[in-house]
Amino acid sequence: MTQQFTLLQHASIAVSRFGCHNPRMRRIALFSDVHGNLPALDAVLADMARSGFGEGSERYCLGDLIGYGPDPGGVVERVRALGVPTIVGNYDDGVAAHRGQCGCYYGTEQAKSDGEASYRVTERLLDERDAQWLLALPQHLWLEHEGAVILLTHGSPRRLNEYLLLDRTEAQLARLAIEAGAHVVCHGHIHIPYHRSFDAAAAADVRLRGTSSLTPVEGRIHYVSSGSVGKPKDGDPRACWVELALGDEDEVREAAPDDVAAGPVGETEVWLATVFHRVSYDVEQVARAMAAVGLPETLAEALRRA
Repeated sequence: MTQQFTLLQHASIAVSRFGCHNPRMRRIALFSDVHGNLPALDAVLADMARSGFGEGSERYCLGDLIGYGPDPGGVVERVRALGVPTIVGNYDDGVAAHRGQCGCYYGTEQAKSDGEASYRVTERLLDERDAQWLLALPQHLWLEHEGAVILLTHGSPRRLNEYLLLDRTEAQLARLAIEAGAHVVCHGHIHIPYHRSFDAAAAADVRLRGTSSLTPVEGRIHYVSSGSVGKPKDGDPRACWVELALGDEDEVREAAPDDVAAGPVGETEVWLATVFHRVSYDVEQVARAMAAVGLPETLAEALRRA
C-alpha cells in the first residue's frame, strides 16, 4: 500500500500558486483553531484575500474559535459577521454548553493546569449570545465535486474531540472515512498541518478484525489537517491556513507542485492537492492581552514556541 505525506512544519509560503489557475479548478480555503486570537485571524483573513479568497469565495472554518486566547468574543463576532460557514469545535462546545471541561487531552500536569485556567477565563469572557451561536453550529459540513465527497469536521468523522495525529494507521483512517462515506476528510483539532493520502485498500486488515460489514471502497482516500490559526503546535508560531485545489491532474500538479500527497480522489477523475500558508502577526501583542485577562504566562510562552 502506498502512502504519501505533505507535512509543513517550518514552511514559508508567502504567495499562493493558484493566482493563474484554470477557471475550471475549484479552490477552497480552510482554517481552524483560532482560539480567541483575533490578530492571528485578521492576518489570515488578509492573506486569504491577497490569495483570491475575499468576499464571496469558498471559505470554511473547522471550529474551535475560542479557548486559550484573550478575545473569544472578538473572534466569534468576526467569523459571524463574515458569514463563513463554520462547524463547532470541542472547545466551543465545552465552554458554550458549560460542560466544565473542553474534552481536551493534557499530557502533563502543567498542561492540565493551564487548560483549567483557560477554561475558567474563556467561560467568564464569553457572553450568552456568542455561546448560543456556537451551540447552533453543525458538527459536520459536506461538499461534493464531480463525484468526490468531502467531509469537513473538527476532530474526526465520529468524535468532536478525537485526535487524528500522524501516528494513526492507514487502516484506522480508512475505516473512519469509509464509515462516514467520505473520500476526503478535512479536520482541525491537532494544530499540526498535513496532507496524507493512501489507497483505500488499507481498510482490508480492518475488515479482517471483525468489521466485515464495511463496504469495500476503491481508489484513494485523503486526509487534510488545517493546522491552527491561533495556537500552532508544529514549532512555527505563524498562523496557518490551507488551500485545497480540486481539478484535473495537470492543473492540480501545476497549482501545488510540492504536494507529494496530491492524487486522485476515490475512483473519480478529480485530483486533490493542498498549499499551506503561514502568516506572521504580532505574537507579543497577543501575549500581553493574554496576561491582561488573567491567562497563565505558560500559555503565552507556548504561543511563542508553537
